[in-house]
Amino acid sequence: MAPPPPRRTSQDTAASDPRRLLRQQESLREVIESISCQLELRPLLTRIVHHACELLDAHDGTIGLFDEERNVIRTEAAFRMPPGEIGAEMPPGVGLAGEVLLRRGPVLLERYDKLRSMTLPEYADHAVIGLPISWHGRLIGFFGVGARPPRRFDPRDVEILTLFARHAAIAIENARQYQRESQRTERLALIARIGRVIAAGLDLDSLLQNAVDVIHDLLGYPNIAIGLVEAPATETLRIRAVGGHYRKPIAGDPPLYVAGGIMGAAVGEGRPILVNDVESDPRYLPAPGVQGIRAVLAIPITLGNRVLGVLDVESGGRFTVEDSESLQIIADHLAVAITNARLFEHAGRLAALEERQRLARDLHDSITQLVFSASLLSQSIAPAWRRDPVEGERLAERVVELTRASLVEMRGLLHELRPAESEAGEAAARGALSSIELLERDGLATTLRAGARSATGHLALNLDLERYRPQSLKLEASLYRMFQEALHNVLKHARATSVKIELASEDHRVVLSVADDGVGFDPERLSNGGGPKPNLGLRHMRERAEALGGTLTVRSVPGRGTTILAVVPAAGAST
Repeated sequence: MAPPPPRRTSQDTAASDPRRLLRQQESLREVIESISCQLELRPLLTRIVHHACELLDAHDGTIGLFDEERNVIRTEAAFRMPPGEIGAEMPPGVGLAGEVLLRRGPVLLERYDKLRSMTLPEYADHAVIGLPISWHGRLIGFFGVGARPPRRFDPRDVEILTLFARHAAIAIENARQYQRESQRTERLALIARIGRVIAAGLDLDSLLQNAVDVIHDLLGYPNIAIGLVEAPATETLRIRAVGGHYRKPIAGDPPLYVAGGIMGAAVGEGRPILVNDVESDPRYLPAPGVQGIRAVLAIPITLGNRVLGVLDVESGGRFTVEDSESLQIIADHLAVAITNARLFEHAGRLAALEERQRLARDLHDSITQLVFSASLLSQSIAPAWRRDPVEGERLAERVVELTRASLVEMRGLLHELRPAESEAGEAAARGALSSIELLERDGLATTLRAGARSATGHLALNLDLERYRPQSLKLEASLYRMFQEALHNVLKHARATSVKIELASEDHRVVLSVADDGVGFDPERLSNGGGPKPNLGLRHMRERAEALGGTLTVRSVPGRGTTILAVVPAAGAST
């Protein structure tokens, strides 16, 4: 739509009006086409103010954007203006931009010095137009153009600039949207990178420190801290990692605990808290040695309904909703990473505990039994020697064998606690093999046969091992320890004259049975805590069987002997 014809003034002759109108219309069309293809905001604003001055035969001009929160107009681009004009901020009533901001409408003056507050006295005799740039009824910016005498502006110039401002508003909003999307894309890429860094670690302290360092380096926040909830009932936080400017005054100091403050409020309320003026918020607790803080953004680190801690960012500038959204994504990554790190720590402690329990069982089921047998035999050496020196010498040799065997077993267990360098060399240096090494070399049936014949001594021994098929070393080691403990109980408690040992593979399972004809006991009374003290060896055997997915059954009747029956899945069988 063509603009209405300009009014005639003393500066325009009748002959010049048509030419000026055509020139402005053609220039306006070219200008609109020019600015519509520019998406970078700063070059766009520079192009707009340049075209505006050409369109109106103006000498100079500025364009500024409105900061609604602070109620100022900040100059973003200029044409033929003094150095330093870009970046100037005008509140209401100051300068031409401030006058437009105050009136929220156009300002047309024959001389600049007629303003209530000039900022550039050297332009006092210039004619000026100040015009708001609006988008859907909302002020987004400001046009200001000036002309040296004798050029003077008229309402027709205001109409032309107003029409241009409408198209400029569209271009500015498009460029702002493009800028926001570009920044969002860039920030999401950085956040994804931060997420990968966070997820890469399982040591909690290293993970948290890497997180604050990468947030500082990639997103540019000056002060960062992560606090974890130490006492949920009191919402007390312990600062576990600091980044940016915090590192100098806080790092290396004693642990810093926070109860309350903006960080505590984020924990208590379970939501992000953004404060852009900390001086007006009584919850703000200044960090020791840190100055110049204007804004704080605290994001709770939550997993489900549980608050694990807080990601706290402080700055001398202001935070936006986009900052809060970005840090919320990072906090979500942190919540998962912290939980994984804690689970990893717990798994490590559990693995160490299980390993200690395994070693305790092995010590009990092998070395303790050998030492007990050696002790028992040593007590009978003197009486036997008095009766028959040959028998006494045989018992003494047996004690030596048992003590050597216990030493070999102990060295074998100690060797498991060290990194394996040369197992063959270690075994050769020891001059003997432990029971586990014998299992690995000879298999369960052969090792069990040798162990049974060596340990039973005076007992009548009945072995049934022909139906057994070899299994994995782990399974065979557990079965051998159960055999050792069952046989040890026979020797220590049963007062038996014979023992029968069966080992068989049948129907995808392995069955181990140790039966004696000794004094027996009441299993029900023992399990209920009555009578003798509960047997630690029985508990160990049951734990080993259950760890393999099997069961341990104790069958005993007072005066009629005892049978220990272990049934476990064979290697490769489903439980």
